[in-house]
Amino acid sequence: MNRFPDLIRKYAFKHPEKKATHFEGRDFTYAQFRDRIQGMGQVLVNHGVNPGDRVAYLGQNSHWLVEMYYAPCVVGGILVPLNYRLSEDEMVEVIADCTPEVLIVDRHFVPRAAALMQRCPSLKHLIFADWDADAADLPAGTPSYDALVEAVGPIADDAFEDRASDSNDTMIIFYTSGTTGVPKGVMLSHANLLANATGSGHLYGYVDTDVLLLSGPLFHLGTGSRVYTAIAYGTTMVIQPRFEVLETMQIIQDQRVTTMTLVPTMLRMIMDHPQFGDFDFSSIRCLTYGASPMPVALMERAIAAIPGVVFCQGYGMTETSPVLTVLTPADHVPGNPMIGKLGSVGKPVIYGDLRIVDENDNPVPTGQSGEVIIRGPQVMNGYWNRPEDTAHAMRGGFYHTGDAGFLDEDGYLTLVGRTKEMIISGGENVYPIETENALTKHPAVAQAAVIGVPHEKWGEMVYGVVALQDGKTTTEAELIAFCREKIADFKAPRGVTIWDGPLPLSPTNKIDKKAIREVVLSDRKER
Repeated sequence: MNRFPDLIRKYAFKHPEKKATHFEGRDFTYAQFRDRIQGMGQVLVNHGVNPGDRVAYLGQNSHWLVEMYYAPCVVGGILVPLNYRLSEDEMVEVIADCTPEVLIVDRHFVPRAAALMQRCPSLKHLIFADWDADAADLPAGTPSYDALVEAVGPIADDAFEDRASDSNDTMIIFYTSGTTGVPKGVMLSHANLLANATGSGHLYGYVDTDVLLLSGPLFHLGTGSRVYTAIAYGTTMVIQPRFEVLETMQIIQDQRVTTMTLVPTMLRMIMDHPQFGDFDFSSIRCLTYGASPMPVALMERAIAAIPGVVFCQGYGMTETSPVLTVLTPADHVPGNPMIGKLGSVGKPVIYGDLRIVDENDNPVPTGQSGEVIIRGPQVMNGYWNRPEDTAHAMRGGFYHTGDAGFLDEDGYLTLVGRTKEMIISGGENVYPIETENALTKHPAVAQAAVIGVPHEKWGEMVYGVVALQDGKTTTEAELIAFCREKIADFKAPRGVTIWDGPLPLSPTNKIDKKAIREVVLSDRKER
C-alpha cells in the first residue's frame, strides 16, 4: 500500500529533527509532525470517528489544517476542508451533504462555527484549533486541539493499522466552488494524490531541500496539492494564513522560500506592489502557477522582472488531483526553441491518457479544438453522494473536464476556454481566452474577462471587461480596434466595459465572471 501517513512516519524515522512546518513563528519537526498526527487520530477515535466518517475543518491556513490533511485518514476518516468564503447557508448545505460529526475551527470563524453547530444536525463535536486554549464566543466546554493531543500522549506508529484508510480509499473531499450550481464533493484517495505528487513534482524540480510556501487557500486543491507533494518529497512547508502581498514578500525573504504556487492574479499583485523591488527573492528557484490561464503578456513581464527564477505551469482541476499538463521550467527560458509555447499549458503528464474529442467523444485531428478528457491514476473516486453526476463526468472511462483546447504538432495543449463558456456569435464559435489574451496585450490593460451577452442579430455578442494598469487610460473604441489587429474580427469584442478598480475575484482567486456578467447585463438593461 502507498499511503501518506506511511511517508510521514518514514521521514520522522530518517530525519526526525528536520523541519516539517513553520507557522507564525513556530516550527515542528517531522518527528513532532508525526506525533501530533497520530495523537489527533486518537482524539478523533475518542470522539466517535469511524472509518469512512467525515471530519470538517473551518479555518485559515495553519499547521493545524496541514496536520488535519492527514490525521483523519490515519484512523480511516475523511477530511472536508470548508471554503471559509462561503455564506453560512452555503456551509450548511455542504455540511448537510457530507454529514460530519466533528467540526474543527480556528479563531477567525468562531461565531460561524457556533452558528453551524446550532443549524447542522450531524455536528456533535466542536474542537478549537489555535494558539489560545479557548475563545469567548465558543460554546461552553469546547476543547482545545492542542490540549486534546497532549492529553492522549504518545501513540504507536501501528496503533491504527486495523482502521487506517487504504491506498484507494477516499482521504479528503474538496467541494467545488459551485459557480455553476450546487457545490459537489470531489473524493480523492491516497493513490490519486500520490500519483499527482510523484508524477508532476519531478517536472517542477522538487527536491527534499526545498522550502515550500503555502499561501493560497488550503480549502482548494490548487495549493492543497502541494501539502501532499511536500510529504512525497520530504520538504519543509512554510504556511501563511492567507495571501497578503507585503507579508508574502517578507516571508519569502525571511524563510528563504525556494518555491511557491501562484495564480496569475497573485503574481500580478506581487509585481505591481510598490515595494516589489525592496525584497530579496534570491532563494527562490521556481515559481509555479496555475488555476487559470496565464496571460502571455504577464508571463513575459514576469520572466523579465525576476531574473534567475524559473517558472513552471501546472494545468488541471480538483477532479484530477489536480495536474493534467505541465509547462516545464525549460519551456520558460528565454530563447529556448519552445518559447513560443508560453500561451499553452504544456504537455500532458506521462501517467495520464489525455485526448481532445468532439461532442460525440471522437478524437479530433491535431490542431483542432475539442473537449479535453483524461483517464489515469490521478482521476477522482467520484462525487460524494452523486452517482449520476459521477457517471456523466466519467462516461466512457474518461473524466470530461469541460475545458476546450487543442494539441499542437509538438504535443502541447492550448486552452481556448470552457465548453460551457463558449460564445456562439453569428454561427462562429468564440472561446473567451483568445479574446482575453488579445486584450491583455494592450499596454493599458491589467486584467481582462470576456463574456457573451445576448444580441438580437448575432445571438450572442463577444463582450470584454477590463481593469487598467495604474495611471493608464484607454477607450472602448481603442480596445476594440486593437483586438481586431490581433485576432479574427469575429473574435474581437463588440463592446468593452472599463471596470472601476481590479476585476472581482472568486473564492479561489480566479476572475469572477459570474459577478461581472450580472453587472454588465444589469448596466445594459438600464440603457
